[in-house]
Amino acid sequence: MAEHGGFPSADPMTDEAEPDINDGLRIVSYSTNREGRCIRHQDHGWQPVNIVNRQAWQEIEKSIGASKKKVAVGSVSCLHYYMTAHQMTPALLARYTGQSSWLVRLHLVPFIYKRLGRATLQKYAELFQVSIADLTGGELRPPIYCRG
Repeated sequence: MAEHGGFPSADPMTDEAEPDINDGLRIVSYSTNREGRCIRHQDHGWQPVNIVNRQAWQEIEKSIGASKKKVAVGSVSCLHYYMTAHQMTPALLARYTGQSSWLVRLHLVPFIYKRLGRATLQKYAELFQVSIADLTGGELRPPIYCRG
């Protein structure tokens, strides 16, 4: 088996992958041994993973809260909330809806958003699984992953 940067990998001469790259471990961590080589070992528990995940979700919730405030004061359209709540960027939202990213950025401006046609609103409604009435009425529904 060949190594790249100390990490085990497939043999470049035979292009064969390891049969079980994780050796049956649920969480795989890497550290260096006394010789300075990277070794695989089982993690010592979920606590570090849980802490990082909790911190990430706290940041996401802060972003969603800030977006709700911006929508409430009228500085952005409700599309900003849906984009933020679904952890999307204008470029990603543009790809999902088949539009250019500059056009999506324009739709974040309330003045322009209020003038969107039904076909454009339908794209957003289908993507975020809300009604066109929700989008035109400024209703901020929970993100898809929070709905039961």
